[in-house]
Amino acid sequence: LLEELSKQAVVSTQSTGEVKEITYKTCWMDAQDILSSFKSFKNNILFENMDQEDMLGVFSEHIKALELDFEDEKQKRHIKEKRTQRKNRDAFVTLLNELHSKKKLDSTSLWADLYPTINKDTRYSTMLGQPGSTPLDLFKFYLEDLKSTMHEDKKTIREVLKAAQFEVKSNTSYEKFYGVISADEKTKAIDKGNIKLHFLNLLEKAEQREREARREEQRRIRKRDLSFRHMLEDAEPELLHTDEWASTRERFEGESQFKDFEGDEKAMAKIFKEFVATIKPETDSDERSERDRKRRKHKKEKKKRSKRSPTPRDSARDSSDEDNRKKKQKREASPEKEDAKKKEKKAKKKSKKKKKERQESESEEEKTRSEKKVEKRGDKSDGGGDEDDSTSDSDISETELEKRRNKLLEELSKH
Repeated sequence: LLEELSKQAVVSTQSTGEVKEITYKTCWMDAQDILSSFKSFKNNILFENMDQEDMLGVFSEHIKALELDFEDEKQKRHIKEKRTQRKNRDAFVTLLNELHSKKKLDSTSLWADLYPTINKDTRYSTMLGQPGSTPLDLFKFYLEDLKSTMHEDKKTIREVLKAAQFEVKSNTSYEKFYGVISADEKTKAIDKGNIKLHFLNLLEKAEQREREARREEQRRIRKRDLSFRHMLEDAEPELLHTDEWASTRERFEGESQFKDFEGDEKAMAKIFKEFVATIKPETDSDERSERDRKRRKHKKEKKKRSKRSPTPRDSARDSSDEDNRKKKQKREASPEKEDAKKKEKKAKKKSKKKKKERQESESEEEKTRSEKKVEKRGDKSDGGGDEDDSTSDSDISETELEKRRNKLLEELSKH
C-alpha cells in the first residue's frame, strides 16, 4: 500500500507541473517548504496518508533522476561545444590552405606579415576566446607540416637542376633559380618557401667553395713565389745588387719556376726587385769567393741527397722514418750492449771523480808549499847570510837541481 501511495504521489506531483523550483541541487528541507506552499499538495489525501520517510525516499529518487538528466545535458553541451571548436579550427586551417594555394603563404612566411590579411576573415575571429589551440598555434603547426616535406623536395629540385644543367654560383639570383625550377611540372606541388630555403642552402655552399678556391689559389701563389725566390738565391753566377730583371730574365727562362708564372712578368719582376734589394754590395773579393765556395758546396750536398727538391711532406716523412728507425734500434739493442754502456758511463764518472780529487790534492800541496816558502822568507829576514844561502838553495826547484847535477857529472866525466 505504501509503494502504491508513493507512486501515485510522484505521478500526481509530475502531472500537476507545479513543482518547478525543485532541481537537482534542492535539499529535502527546502523541498518541504516548496511543497507546503501548494494547495494541491495540502488538500490531496494521498500526500496526507504518506509517511515522512516514504516522502523522503520518493524525493531522493526524484533528485537522482534530476542529476542524471543534468549530467546528460551537460555532456551533450560539452560535445556540442567541442564539435563547434573543432569546426572553427578546421575552418581556420582551410583559410591557411587558401592562402597557400594563392602563393601568399609558404614555409618561410611570418605571422606579422600575414596578420593584416587573416584578421579580416571571420574564420579567424570565431576562434578567438575558445580554449585549445590558438590561431597562432595553428599557423606554426601549418608551417612545420610544410617544412616536413623538405627532404623529398630537395631530391626533386636536384633532379630538375641536373636535367637543366644549371649550377648555382655565388652571384646567382633567386629569380633566375626559381624560373628554372618552376618550369618543370615536378615542382608544381613543392612549397615556394622550401624552394627558397633550398636555394639559400645551395648559395651558401657555392660561396664556401669559392672561398676555399681563393685560399687554395693564395697558397699556390705563395708556394710559387717562394720557389722562384729560391731559384734566384741559387743562381750561378750569383746575382748582384745592381742587376735588373729585363737584362737577367733570359738566364731563367728554361727553369720550371719561371714557367710556373705563365708569363706574369709583373709578379716575377716584383719578386726579383725585392730579392735584389736584400743583396749587400760586395767590397771584398775574398769574402765573395768564400760565399761562392759555400754555395757550390751546398749545391753539391743537395744533389747528393736527392735529384729533386723534397717537399715539406717528404721532409716530415723522412724525419718520422728516421725517428722510427732509431726507436727500433733501441728496442732491438741487446742487454749486453746496454750493460756495456752503463759500465762505460760508470767508468767515465769514476775517472772524472778521481781527476777532480787529484786536482784538489795538488792544489792543497801547492798551497802548503807556498805557505812554507812564506815562512822561510820570514826566517831569512831575521837570520844571517848562511841562512840566506840555505833559503836560496831551498827555493831552487828540483828541476834546476837536476840540471846542476847533470852538469857536474859531465864535467867530472871530462876530467
